Amino acid sequence: MNAIPRLLMDLALVLGVGTLTGLLFRRLKLPLVLGYVLAGMLVGPHVPVPLVADEHNVKTLADLGVILLMFGVGLEFSPKKLFQAGPTALLMGSIQVGLTAFVGAVVARAFGRTPMESLFIGAALTISSTMVLTKVLEGVPVPRSLRDAALSLTVVHDLFGLLLLTVLAAVAKVGSLEAGTFWSLMLRLGLFLGVVLLLGRMVVPRFLRWMADHASSELLLLACGGLCFSLAVGAAAAGFSLALGAFLAGSLGAESGRVRAIERQVGPLRDLFTAVFFVAVGMMLEPSAWRDHLGLIIGLSMAVVFGNTLGIGAGGLLAGLPFQTSLRTGMVLSQIGEFGYIMLGVGIAAGAVGQELYSVGVAVGVLTAFASPFLVRASGPFSETLEARIPSRFRASLGLYQAWAESLRRRGIRHGEGQELRRPTLLLFLDTVLLLGLVGGGHLLLTRWSEWLANRVDWGHFTAQGFTAALIGLGAGLLVLGMLRQVRVLARDLAVLAPSPEAVGSGRRGRHLLAGGLRMAVLLMVGLPLVAALQPFAPKGPLLGVALVVFLGTLGYQLWKARRLNREVPGVLEWILAKVSDPWAGEGASGTPAHGTLRAIRLGPRCPSLGRRLTDLDLSGRAGVSIVALLRNGQTSVALHPTPVLREGDLLALAGPEHALDEAEALLGMPLDSGKAH
Repeated sequence: MNAIPRLLMDLALVLGVGTLTGLLFRRLKLPLVLGYVLAGMLVGPHVPVPLVADEHNVKTLADLGVILLMFGVGLEFSPKKLFQAGPTALLMGSIQVGLTAFVGAVVARAFGRTPMESLFIGAALTISSTMVLTKVLEGVPVPRSLRDAALSLTVVHDLFGLLLLTVLAAVAKVGSLEAGTFWSLMLRLGLFLGVVLLLGRMVVPRFLRWMADHASSELLLLACGGLCFSLAVGAAAAGFSLALGAFLAGSLGAESGRVRAIERQVGPLRDLFTAVFFVAVGMMLEPSAWRDHLGLIIGLSMAVVFGNTLGIGAGGLLAGLPFQTSLRTGMVLSQIGEFGYIMLGVGIAAGAVGQELYSVGVAVGVLTAFASPFLVRASGPFSETLEARIPSRFRASLGLYQAWAESLRRRGIRHGEGQELRRPTLLLFLDTVLLLGLVGGGHLLLTRWSEWLANRVDWGHFTAQGFTAALIGLGAGLLVLGMLRQVRVLARDLAVLAPSPEAVGSGRRGRHLLAGGLRMAVLLMVGLPLVAALQPFAPKGPLLGVALVVFLGTLGYQLWKARRLNREVPGVLEWILAKVSDPWAGEGASGTPAHGTLRAIRLGPRCPSLGRRLTDLDLSGRAGVSIVALLRNGQTSVALHPTPVLREGDLLALAGPEHALDEAEALLGMPLDSGKAH
């Protein structure tokens, strides 16, 4: 009898156990990914179960899963989808990625991990799991606005995941944080991407389009597989990751316009080996590492929930989304996904990350995935309670800012207007690159240049290093000030483009609020990822202190300016009293024409919602509007916590898109088009 190849036996074992655990987790209404991880633990060497697969064989099969998984991600990613996600998702994603990476790296350093390991851990925490998110949203009903915001962020996460994976693979290839070698490798990466994308866009989309239209499905599958694995191997041969080449192959395939045809052929194969990949993830888990690193696991899990909730919530507010939608989106996306496992795997393969950290990362992924359904269910009551406790002055400012931001987002930047924005954007980019180079090369300057300076000027080594650190700190401070200057110009030019959402009473003050919020948005969007990227490169001691003082000082200055604007909030309520919609005033009454993104509605004697609690209507969750204020007896602001009961004559001020305001009026008891101008 011929001997059965061990690879076939391992494949049969992995697929069989994975099927059983997958059925169990499906029965329990849990993400299948966790079932595959459990299957890996059962067939792995670290659990005393007599089902042990060869780790090297499964690792080879898992590489196939990574390649096909990233090909699928690239196939679903396109500039069109990124454009549809828009600046709102990009702003939310940038702030969240920077904040979560920074907090995760700080937690890792607090538990004694090296700067290199902290860099990988922080990056691995930033990208949410699309698989877990999809499963959670299937089981927990959420408003459409929340679902759309979360799914648009996954597109941005794919982009950030690829960038982080590419940079981390380059860092792992170098084996250290030496700036000179790192930047030379990044130059090679740029050349590789340029050649592949330039030549690939000329040939691949046309070829795949012809294959999909004229060839058989088998040949289309062979062509896609050949493209996928060829670019993956080419990227690995060039010194980069297999995942990068597979993603590029998928993105080139998406340009063919035959995504559905390709997906039908590649999809089942991708799903099969993606399951094998997660089984391989489970095989690398060491249960003893969970016990030994329990504090680190809990700390990193809290960093994911805190960083994602706060980062996405702040980004959503600065983009003009309602408070509840912003906060709930962050809580919905508080889990880590497959990109994180791939990043840690790259670090382990290069020897940059300890093997035990893979178990830590997967434990964080399992813990946050289990917590996701509970976080989604709790996000509604939590955000509602938190919003009700917002001080009335800040709420009024926030509502006015949201109305102006929605007005700018709805208008967009028209043809020819972008020329005014190019100069500050370009200068901001140049300042950012120079700051990266200055701080990233700080270690080289503090060692080699300080040594040369000490010998040249006959200074002591300590004096030369101190002088060099002072120069670097001075240069970093000047660059940060230059960045702030360009941020201010960019925010001002954007605010000028926004049309006033109301004709009466909110023009100058509302535009000032918008400019201040845009300054904060751009500052956080650029600053947080910059700090997260620079913290492993930054030397210890005085230079790090100077950099942190400069950054926190400038951030505090922006917050101080925003607080000054909040002191003017009593005047913000002018628009509420200036133009009121009164649809339920009495017999024969008709509503004042309502338009724009701000609306004040008087609850007349015929309003069906009189006597109901405001939270029972759930205007924020069901209509997607922000409750700016509730005025009673003419101008007295009513606290929203505990929830008030609506009375005759109350004036309810709302902010949001016009269709959301219409829906809110309908929920209050008014037909959708009543009270509107015809």
